[in-house]
Amino acid sequence: MSSYRWAALLLVGCATPIPSIDAGFDAGPATADASVELDAGPTCLALETVDLDQADAGRAFLLGAGAGGDFVPRLAFDNLWRVWGTGQPADFAAAARARYGFSEALSFNDGLPMGLQLSGNQVRADCLVCHAGVVAGQTVIGAPNNQLDLELLIDDLKALAMLAGFPAPNTPTVRTGARGVSDIIGMTLQLGLRQGAPPFPVNTEIGFQDPPAWWALATKTRVYTDGSAPQSGHRTFMATQLAFGTTQAQLEALEPSYLQLRQYLLTLEPPAWPFAAPDTAAVERGRTIFRAQCTSCHRDDRCERMTSVEVAQATVGTDSERAAKYGENEVALINGTWFGAADPHRATGSYLVPSLRGVWASAPYLHNGSVPTLTAMLDSTQRPRFFKLRGTARADYDDVNVGLKVEVFTAAPANPTRADRAAVYDTARPGLGNGGHLFGDALTTDQRADLVQFLKTL
Repeated sequence: MSSYRWAALLLVGCATPIPSIDAGFDAGPATADASVELDAGPTCLALETVDLDQADAGRAFLLGAGAGGDFVPRLAFDNLWRVWGTGQPADFAAAARARYGFSEALSFNDGLPMGLQLSGNQVRADCLVCHAGVVAGQTVIGAPNNQLDLELLIDDLKALAMLAGFPAPNTPTVRTGARGVSDIIGMTLQLGLRQGAPPFPVNTEIGFQDPPAWWALATKTRVYTDGSAPQSGHRTFMATQLAFGTTQAQLEALEPSYLQLRQYLLTLEPPAWPFAAPDTAAVERGRTIFRAQCTSCHRDDRCERMTSVEVAQATVGTDSERAAKYGENEVALINGTWFGAADPHRATGSYLVPSLRGVWASAPYLHNGSVPTLTAMLDSTQRPRFFKLRGTARADYDDVNVGLKVEVFTAAPANPTRADRAAVYDTARPGLGNGGHLFGDALTTDQRADLVQFLKTL
């Protein structure tokens, strides 16, 4: 039962982009191109050339359970239901997916969900827990898991340990603001402080965010919600290994495998729009609007890759907590370690503009997942203040407004059960605000509809 000690620490890996082991929707490899100046003005960057042999080795590293580590004994995992207060379910695997928001595995996987693997009598974990989402009824590797409740999972593991007569594990605080939206960076900083406290205060509540879409990495030059790190960096992707007691010598030995894993990540492509093809004329009208109104920040659709843009929080107006709290002290903590030494982080006070590659499959929107559809992104009057994602089935995807169907509430439910505490998204909570990005409000209804049609094609 000693593996409980790492029950929450592994979740640092949800900040780690790890590529697919399979695909619910087929995706081809990214290819290199040449930099070119387009007639309309945008300067495109070449995609990074991918070494396919190295990418294959990275895939083998992941499939061979080389990344991550032991999470919890299989016996303990299979007995989590004992702390649910609902009795033993007829189908534990399905009940666990529903309770914690796990995505269904693409193969049998010993009855475990995506992100968990059986190794002897231990359940190992990797970042597919967070970075494999169910989109329109299909598990998609690289899509954000918008159902995951990390805080509930760790609370249940603690309760089970105590029920079995063991003390609650000493884990960092796990904060889930709403399903799929957690303070992963704050938890990472807590783990960093365990390696040695610096002589200055460090925030460990940084703000809620949902996982980024992995397939966008190849199109960017900066990463993380605030653009704090260069896209070429890989060591902070390895921070998950600390959750399993990896020593410095072991980290250095694993580094070549993580470099290969990064190569594999660069081959990811977004899934194709799976519903009825958008209207061709509307797409062309939307393309014109996009190039005229959106490409000063977002990647031009004529470019595979462009220099990433960071927009000051005061300009974009979205929830300020994440941009404000990952500051100079937090950056100094990371840069003072092996993880930040080669590719230092920087405090930006800004938000990284997404490239919108495969944007249809990455709902909900904004860095904290507070807006359920692209239509609501482009019309702030349509953003619900309190809502619950309806589900993950194909019928629960909103192919008209592009995003997720929701149940809207007039207020946050009072006294929800523990399992339902994070089910309703409360945009009144700090870190979960749905304001800002008002740039679409000036468009007409028809212009917004055309733009949404175009965004289905990216």
